[in-house]
Amino acid sequence: MATAQTSTSNRRIRVGIDTGGTFTDVVAFDEDTGELVTTKTPSTPANPADGFIAGIEKILGVLGATGTDITAVSHGTTVATNKLLEGKAERLGFITTEGYEFMLEIARQAVPDGYGNSYFWVKPPRIVEADHVRTIGGRMDFEGNELRPFDEADAVAAARWFRERGITTIGVCLLHSYANDTHELAMREVLRREHPEAVVSISSQVLREYREYERSMTTLVDAAVKPNVSRYVRNIHERLDGFTGGRPIPFYVMKSNGGVLSADEVVHQPITTVLSGPAAGALGAALIARRAGFDRVLTCDGGGTSTDVSVVLDGEPTLTTEGTVGAYPSKIPMIDVVTVGAGGGSIAWVTPEGTLKVGPQSAGADPGPLCYGKGGTEPTITDAHVVLGRIPPHLLGGEIPLDVDAARAGIRDLAARLGLDEERCATGILEISAWNQANALRQVSVKRGLDVRDFMLTTFGGSGSLLPCRLLAIPHPARGVGPPNPRNPAAFGP
Repeated sequence: MATAQTSTSNRRIRVGIDTGGTFTDVVAFDEDTGELVTTKTPSTPANPADGFIAGIEKILGVLGATGTDITAVSHGTTVATNKLLEGKAERLGFITTEGYEFMLEIARQAVPDGYGNSYFWVKPPRIVEADHVRTIGGRMDFEGNELRPFDEADAVAAARWFRERGITTIGVCLLHSYANDTHELAMREVLRREHPEAVVSISSQVLREYREYERSMTTLVDAAVKPNVSRYVRNIHERLDGFTGGRPIPFYVMKSNGGVLSADEVVHQPITTVLSGPAAGALGAALIARRAGFDRVLTCDGGGTSTDVSVVLDGEPTLTTEGTVGAYPSKIPMIDVVTVGAGGGSIAWVTPEGTLKVGPQSAGADPGPLCYGKGGTEPTITDAHVVLGRIPPHLLGGEIPLDVDAARAGIRDLAARLGLDEERCATGILEISAWNQANALRQVSVKRGLDVRDFMLTTFGGSGSLLPCRLLAIPHPARGVGPPNPRNPAAFGP
């Protein structure tokens, strides 16, 4: 637990922190001297706030400063992103208008990867289980006129149904509530009365736009991340005050569109931070590239759990309202980032058909890759790099020794199941990872009508700079440029 510290130096230090799935990156700027210092520390998935506080303590130690010298903390986080990417959303409930209980199943009839040679297409897992959907009577038209009155009895029955089953995270999306939210507000009041422990998101406050499927999904994503993000931000805010004996430190969280919110606002609008970490990385890389004289850039932020790519035009990251996180559409203003489960901790595995896959599941920071020696049981991209000698047998300048033998044993076991030798198996893992990243780069360039050959490629993040040569060969951008501190642009962005 952080304790109050005193200082007579009267220094003014701003801190930027990016919490990833595996490492927490920290940048500190001394406003008086212009000194810029960077470091990183392992993330703590069980309680990400622990890694956040450890990062602040570490950077203050490097600077010889104390908590009283901090003037502001800005934060980009992938806590919500990683939760959705790995499909670890808490049990959700969904309340919608009677007759629309299959809205999430029908969606837009889109086939994400095409039918290919398959005779059937199995849709991705729902964010809400089919039997956790309840409907209520009442109906608005598209202009907000009430066609049928709100059914209070249905609403009470739905609230009690969720309460009895211990489902405490609920999204509400009623037909045409973007035009008139009276029924949604009434449903929320019923939930507050009948199920006071429930965390509720209503669509008219999350995304007041037409298109019921997108509005429902965005509302459910907001509900899914709200408990974790709220606990995380409140925990950090309280512990930051411990550095100064109770003096509040201004604490801001990066939004998906590149802006910032205060900690108090984030608790009520967690959906706006769902791509917080990737947005911070894109902003940081755009600034660095612009200073280097490049205004058309593809950014590739390789972390421990995911790789986030974006496009920079005229020195600024592009924005979109058609974003997704993994399989989930989120129709909110955000930097146009495509996120794929291809980070250093992404797990290599064999399908029932006997083919090699990589990700999206990640070993994260705990237990982490096999080479971390913390109890990991499955080989990862980092283990493949270790086996091929592409990274040294330690991280952070020797702070984290790596168990090369454990990595070799894991890759060897996987190779035996595939009928390959150890080296070819490790090479295959990295090749699949590179193609996953290359496909993400194509999504933000070629798919948007942009010629990838007109862009510079900048790679950064803990694992991002391990594959730039391969990425230059696959999608063929013009050239590549690396930032001076490739591990920290995401922390520099906020």
